[in-house]
Amino acid sequence: MKKIVVFYIIILASSPDFWAQSGLNDCNGAIKVCGDGALSTNANGVGIQELSGSNSCSSQENNSIWLEIEITKSGTLGFDLIPTRSDINVDYDFFIYGPNASCGNLGFAIRCSTTNPNAAGLSDNHTGMREGEMDISEGPGELGNSYVKPLDVLPGETYFIVIDRPIGSSPFNLNWTGSSTVGSFPFPDGPDVNPATDIEKCNANGITDFDVFTTQQEITTQNQTSISYFENLASAIDNSNPILGLYTSITPRKTIYARVENDVTGCYKIVDFDLIINDGPIINPTCTLNLCDIDFSGNEAVFLPTIDNEILNGLPANGYVMSYYGALADAQSKTNPLSENINTTGEQIFARVEELNNEQCYNISEVSLILNTPPQIENLNIAQAEVNANSNTITLNLGASEAYEYALNNIDGPYQTSNVFQNVESGFATLYIRDEQQCAIISTSIAVLGYDNYFTPNNDGINDLWKIKGLDKLLEGNDYISIFDRYGKLLKQLKSSDNGWDGTFNGKALPSDDYWFQASLRNGQEFKGHFSLIR
Repeated sequence: MKKIVVFYIIILASSPDFWAQSGLNDCNGAIKVCGDGALSTNANGVGIQELSGSNSCSSQENNSIWLEIEITKSGTLGFDLIPTRSDINVDYDFFIYGPNASCGNLGFAIRCSTTNPNAAGLSDNHTGMREGEMDISEGPGELGNSYVKPLDVLPGETYFIVIDRPIGSSPFNLNWTGSSTVGSFPFPDGPDVNPATDIEKCNANGITDFDVFTTQQEITTQNQTSISYFENLASAIDNSNPILGLYTSITPRKTIYARVENDVTGCYKIVDFDLIINDGPIINPTCTLNLCDIDFSGNEAVFLPTIDNEILNGLPANGYVMSYYGALADAQSKTNPLSENINTTGEQIFARVEELNNEQCYNISEVSLILNTPPQIENLNIAQAEVNANSNTITLNLGASEAYEYALNNIDGPYQTSNVFQNVESGFATLYIRDEQQCAIISTSIAVLGYDNYFTPNNDGINDLWKIKGLDKLLEGNDYISIFDRYGKLLKQLKSSDNGWDGTFNGKALPSDDYWFQASLRNGQEFKGHFSLIR
């Protein structure tokens, strides 16, 4: 079986200039060196055997690459050819023809080296032309040191360089040297080019057509240049299989290579950019709409556009078309859309969001319609758990109160899950109760009694009277608060206009003890409690 070996010339600079035709292993397909001379190629094989009998280094083509150089600056010109593998068995040869040779009339090689580095006992496998060498040819086998004398070049001259690898497998770096490379390189400049902006399109199916030619004016406006586009770098270098017409991409990101060639010099540069296929609008992938079964019927009407904004996730509504579907397949195929008004028992539906005037650019959100049951609280009791002169704390005792939230005096909240409220003003308060899904709200009026747990009627001006705060808010008309001793004897009845009880009965001071009170409030609630008289 024939072994196919691929040659690579490694790119040495960030913006290389290139020129090439098909058949890089033949003279007629020689790569023309431009700019800084950095090269890359996928050439392989022998092609037409063109070296036999035209060199003094006793060799011919095995796996070859042909280069053509045009000189724009005088001086010496050499190079170091350095295989990327340091294996001494990797053996590279080269041959140079010129000046001003042609493919039909190459003449005899003016430089060549076919030294085998292993046979010659060398310390590395490098080869090339360098200052200080005197011979113009060497090899084969153990003969030579792999380097020969550099060229003396003049503007306008052209040369062919054949790089061949008879033994081993490795890419290589080619570094140009000599006085002609000082300050600038002695090769024609390539065309003026600019970076190209990536082209983005949207298609949820992951496949779309791109017009890559829209980047031409962005890449270059230089006269006497030609631009062609390729789907891989190797084709761009070889100038083969260019893109014609629209390019169909089937990957989220595809790199395209634009070859910009100077029509006069034949030099070219390659600019790359990406074709990007976006999945679709960036929307909320999932959304939940909580509904309330107010009439306990098991279904509820819903106007689906009420959740458009939540699904759009900040995208402008006027730039997109919304539609809803009962199944994912229907949303993808855009068939069997739901009406904007539906009745639901709670289900999963799908919202399709597509760009205005581009139905192929869409995304789908999964919407959960959840039907909640309103609060059903059978028992409502208020426990006066803790009261002092500065703070009223009330605790709600609610039957079946799990998953409810509570607020006082404001239907908009804030709501809390705790059933304990602190620092509540005395008087009547409105309690709002809703489920955690905010399905529905029920309300009731509660009475908050604020009073001291004890009083000290010693005429020091501090806590001399016992009273319930906000009596005028709690009592109605001739209603009153009754105070009893521990044996149930009625001692005092306080009206809303009274300042409080001074701890006496019939003008006589009562002893330190616990006393009880009973209140019938204007909303019909009855309250009992006790407090201490301390002397």
